[in-house]
Amino acid sequence: MLNSGNRLLDSAIRIVLIVVTFFVVMHLIGNRIRANRRAQIGQMMANGGASPGATFEIPKDSRLAWEFRSDNNAFSTIAVAPDGTIFAGAFNALFAIKPDGTLKWKKPMAGSLFVSTDGSNQLYIASSRGFMFGLSGDGTINFDPGLGVTELDAPPAIGASENVLFVNFVGDIWNFRPPISNRATWSHSTFREGAISADYVLPGEAQMGQIPTKASPVIYDDETVILPRQRWLHLFNQDGTPVWINELTAGYLGPAALDEDGTIYVGDDHQALYAVNRHGDLKWKFVPDGSLVGSAVVGADHTVYFSTGSSMYALGPDSSMKWQVKPPASFTTGPILTADGTIYVGGPSGIFAYSADGASKWAMRSKSVNGALNLAGDGTIYFACGYYWVCAAHGEGSPLARSPWPKMYHDPSNSNRILTNY
Repeated sequence: MLNSGNRLLDSAIRIVLIVVTFFVVMHLIGNRIRANRRAQIGQMMANGGASPGATFEIPKDSRLAWEFRSDNNAFSTIAVAPDGTIFAGAFNALFAIKPDGTLKWKKPMAGSLFVSTDGSNQLYIASSRGFMFGLSGDGTINFDPGLGVTELDAPPAIGASENVLFVNFVGDIWNFRPPISNRATWSHSTFREGAISADYVLPGEAQMGQIPTKASPVIYDDETVILPRQRWLHLFNQDGTPVWINELTAGYLGPAALDEDGTIYVGDDHQALYAVNRHGDLKWKFVPDGSLVGSAVVGADHTVYFSTGSSMYALGPDSSMKWQVKPPASFTTGPILTADGTIYVGGPSGIFAYSADGASKWAMRSKSVNGALNLAGDGTIYFACGYYWVCAAHGEGSPLARSPWPKMYHDPSNSNRILTNY
């Protein structure tokens, strides 16, 4: 009995040793395979994505003109100057890029940068670190009010009287006239517990960590100012005096668009698009299948176009739906309108083009589109792609539509003003 027990014990030990040895060997083989694979991937990255010894490249879409890569600076906004220079705001740097995709200059600056131009090569920058700057076309700082405010998350608006409007993440607003002074000509602040301000006190909250206001002010033809902030829509006279306020939503408002009759179109994060007349009265509310991506845009015939992550819509000025289209995957930007009626909208795999009746025209492949589309006078489409790149694409060759509000921020300069020429 004892010998039999010993034999069973020996057999069990041998089985355990065999199993352990098997798993150790498989583990070593797996490590070798993973090490070889990592080496192959490293070699592929060094070869620009091609396998070692490969004689082919992954084909690029024929509409993709060029890609400009930053040195680890994620891009946020793009403005295009009349001379074709592309000014691209990124994290901790501002880039000036030539129309051929080569670097003109780079200016290190703190925070994520949101850029507008005055229709020339004068730039104005809002920074997520709370700084405001003006720069000449060669990158020289020529306006610095010396304010350190809370986070700014949208391009400044530029008026006809050389005035520039900045808004921070809680919806505080400042109006400057940089050619005259670094001091604000007027400003309004959100109510803060325990603080007393001579400024008009705006309703709402001013706390770190709250949902940020990422909407620029927009400027009417008479230079009055519409401001979407938190859940309120405001109108201010040109001198900053408040005219009206409308609490539209229980959520947070996004960027606004204007029509020639004074109608304001603005979405919220509760899946609604609102139309408000110039007197502050709600005209209608439309509920799409998701919250708006970017802003609505307005065509020459006053059709309102906008996108959610899963649809693009065209509405009549009375909110009647003309059409709705679905993307192959999703939309990541709002639409942009061209003079020949083409509509461009960005997605995770590139740009989609549609005709004015919603019919698909074409799709182009690129890195994911992660910023509002912009359009140069020659019809070239510029956009932030893959976060670290600026991409240029050949569209239909048509410039921006001559309509009340053809793109987010209105025009290639991002002026946010309905009468800005382009």
